[in-house]
Formats: sequence, structure tokens, C-alpha cells
Amino acid sequence: MDAAKRWLEAHPRARVALLTLYYLALISTLLVMYGRGKFDTPEFVYQEF
Repeated sequence: MDAAKRWLEAHPRARVALLTLYYLALISTLLVMYGRGKFDTPEFVYQEF
């Protein structure tokens, strides 16, 4: 883990590129999950007590 930190500090463009890929993957995952227009909440949220 320490070697990865040193490598990223030595290559600032790689850090920006990896962060960009991370955020694009996050956004694309959200689009796949909610892009169909189905915003129903799960049934277990509204359990009767």
C-alpha cells in the first residue's frame, strides 16, 4: 500500500486519470441502476410493525 501511495505521488496525471475512471464507473453504475426510470423503493422499507 505504501508503494502505491509513493507511485501515485510520483505520477500526478495517473492519479487524476484513476479518479476520473472511478467517478465515471460510479456514474455509469447509477445510470444502469436507475436509468430505466424505475424508482420504486424496496418493499422491506415499509414493513408493518
